[in-house]
Amino acid sequence: MSMPEPKQLRARVAEAVGIANIPTLACLLVQLSGDRGWIEGRYAPTRTRGLEDNDTGGLPTGVQEEIRSAAIEAITDWMAGKAPALPSPDDGLLVEMMGVSLGEKIPLEYGSMIREELALGGAMAPRSTVPAVRAPEGFSALVIGAGISGICAAIKLAEAGVSCILLERNARPGGVWLENRYPGAACDVPSHLYSFSFAPYDWSRFFAGRDEIHAYLEKVAADHDVLSKVRFGCEATQARYLEDSAQWEVDVRLADGSLQSLRSEILISAVGAFNKPRYPDIPGIDRFAGASAHTARWPAEGLDMRGKRVVVVGNGASAMQVVPAIADEVASLTVIQRSPQWAAPFPRFKAEVPEPLQWLLREVPLYRLWYRLRLSWAFNDKQYASLQKDPAWEHPERSINALNDAHRRALTDYISRELGERQDLLPEVLPSYPPFGKRMLLDNGWFRTLAREHVKLVTGAVTEVLPDRVRTSAGTEHEADVLIWATGFDVVNFLVPMRVFGRDGRELHEDWHGDDARAYLGTVVPGFPNFFCLYGPNTQFGHGGSLITVMERQMHYVMSVLSQMFAQHITSVDVKQEVHDAYNRTVDRLHEGMVWTHRGMDTYYRNSRGRVVVNNPFRMVDFWKMVEVANMDEYLLTPATGGG
Repeated sequence: MSMPEPKQLRARVAEAVGIANIPTLACLLVQLSGDRGWIEGRYAPTRTRGLEDNDTGGLPTGVQEEIRSAAIEAITDWMAGKAPALPSPDDGLLVEMMGVSLGEKIPLEYGSMIREELALGGAMAPRSTVPAVRAPEGFSALVIGAGISGICAAIKLAEAGVSCILLERNARPGGVWLENRYPGAACDVPSHLYSFSFAPYDWSRFFAGRDEIHAYLEKVAADHDVLSKVRFGCEATQARYLEDSAQWEVDVRLADGSLQSLRSEILISAVGAFNKPRYPDIPGIDRFAGASAHTARWPAEGLDMRGKRVVVVGNGASAMQVVPAIADEVASLTVIQRSPQWAAPFPRFKAEVPEPLQWLLREVPLYRLWYRLRLSWAFNDKQYASLQKDPAWEHPERSINALNDAHRRALTDYISRELGERQDLLPEVLPSYPPFGKRMLLDNGWFRTLAREHVKLVTGAVTEVLPDRVRTSAGTEHEADVLIWATGFDVVNFLVPMRVFGRDGRELHEDWHGDDARAYLGTVVPGFPNFFCLYGPNTQFGHGGSLITVMERQMHYVMSVLSQMFAQHITSVDVKQEVHDAYNRTVDRLHEGMVWTHRGMDTYYRNSRGRVVVNNPFRMVDFWKMVEVANMDEYLLTPATGGG
């Protein structure tokens, strides 16, 4: 970074610190000054509530100014070359700092995870990490997909010297953030958390919109030379494991329709789950005369909705974003929902990150890392306790435990306030199932939009589409010039339509019985050697958090496997059936005690048999430790000819 003159530097720091997050500054001060008093007594922040950042820490103005003044001095000195007094605090202090900054009791077991997230390393770093070993000459990988997972895989493989090719059906990278471009499309995870740990970015908004996220992914791909490894316009249709050569052979359909076969030593699926739009099977769906689009297949030229009668089918995450975004331009707006959804307050909806704060986040990495770490708790394990069924709870029809019931009361009060004078809508928008039973959505004006005069909410299902209207299960008809399908994705049929064949001709989807996908750690499947699945079964954390964090940890595990393969001269690894089965029994057992198996609702988390196949039932810290180092005793190993 270019260093301003001392007076200018101090002024720059003061401007940024003046709007910075107080609890984050307090943690920074402890490390820079060595004085733990900044998290004690009258300096201890109040508890962070909901999804607020608690920027003031709930502290009196005078106390805030003391912290800001001290932070200005400490940061200015650090930028001038003064070393931190505590470059690597012990785990106990790290956990205490994080807990105090949030007003929460954080268990000591989070220490190693906090240390790694803060990139502290040193003598206190976890000892269990397997040293990186370079790949043998000629070792290669095929990665299917150039979205978030594919980009990360390519970067990590390159660091280990693994040659790889990414197969991408689209003409540009970005995956779900390339394909989803409907009005209002954005992320409901904070930008500074929904990003690679190794690739910070000057985010313009605290919750980025679709365009900025896609631009970020393209920049990361360009900065790390990923684009040179991508073959665009190539769709993998079938993959076969060749036992004689211990290789994968993948059939690829090129943009011109021609076919090609490629081989590699390992195969990584990075296709994600939100890539197959789900259209309802409704008579007449192709006879609609007006403009029609699924939110995940929005036309590049957009849809002209000015002054039009628009019907939106669905009320999930995409509907909650698109409906408020188009409400001002349409003549009328009809929303057809099957059942209500919970949505939480969204205090930083469309809030911009001020330029001085962008500067602080960029130039003072320790501030950015502590800020990101606080977000990771609020959007991850903080909610875990509210997901657990209490067998003795008196009201299982509405909630699953006392904490979950408190969430219900708070959310109900919030929804009622948002509806204003339209309290007649409350019975229509208030879910009967427990909070978090389905994905918790963030309210970007949904309830206020439903309360508007030209907006109508209809509960039911579309049973028929006519040329100029839709008919619902109640027998009512609703005229439409534009029809928007916000009906989500097929997320339970992993990898479809690609076919994958393992040992002895076993087909993966037959093993999975269609929509009953299972994998060890969501990553490996017995009978399919050297095949790794990113964002596989049971890897989405339903209590919140960033999928990028989970996917990075999966890739960390994959690299642990590969490093040990290279060091031990192993040509193939195949997870043992009993290891895989025991893990999945644990997954199912834990889910039986959690909200997602509650009988009071349908959710895309479950397959046709009612089994939860999407969500992970563990705390983030548990999964973090599970994938820290691969235990090769859990695998059938094939040594290289003449290898050690």
